[in-house]
Amino acid sequence: MSAVTEGDISPWATAIHRLVQWVGNGRTLTTTGQLRVADGLELVKLLGTGDDLHGGAGQRRLSSSRNLPGVQSLLTGAVDAGLLRTQRGRLIPVKKYARQAATAEGVRRLLVANAHHSAQAALAPEAEHPDLGRVRLAALWTELSRNRQTSLVVSELAGMLWNTTTPGTSAIEQTQGSGERADERIEFDEVVSWVLLDYAYLGLLAMNPDRTLVQLTPTGSREYDERPALTAEASPS
Repeated sequence: MSAVTEGDISPWATAIHRLVQWVGNGRTLTTTGQLRVADGLELVKLLGTGDDLHGGAGQRRLSSSRNLPGVQSLLTGAVDAGLLRTQRGRLIPVKKYARQAATAEGVRRLLVANAHHSAQAALAPEAEHPDLGRVRLAALWTELSRNRQTSLVVSELAGMLWNTTTPGTSAIEQTQGSGERADERIEFDEVVSWVLLDYAYLGLLAMNPDRTLVQLTPTGSREYDERPALTAEASPS
């Protein structure tokens, strides 16, 4: 069974690009730091978020843009990526990333870079092993690339990453040193699932609906081939 669906273009990156273009030179926020209701409704249509224009079940009218989860998710993504920020009651673009923000591909590349950074941090929660995130991220991409034509079972992939160690450290030593327990393993599996989902939003991976299978997309294959940092030798045990 293949996890890949037709097409691997990222609607997420495209929507964030459109959002940044819509913000333009800046948009006024409410006193609580939210988008104005009229602006929120405009974005629902512009970005195709699918949000309920009335704010949800039982609501007669939208009282706050915070009740538009799709819009809020895109806003959070743009802010986390450094494309937008708030200043003196306004939502404004970040000049540092103006060049990237000018095109959908530029936005996508920035979001991918941030996804790699976030994944590296998430895969190494243990302070005692600061290099573990980099090693696990390299192992993740190496394994995905090695199986480009087939789907991988997410739980098995997570197990491989759990047992991936930094050079010179055995899995047993690492586990004992960081005090990992069965419940921490379960939590780690969830972290891996979310890391994979972040990449899927960007079109680098494809996952089946219940998120049990994952596979590299053509875009993900190109990303792997173009980024030497992701091909660093890992040490799975």
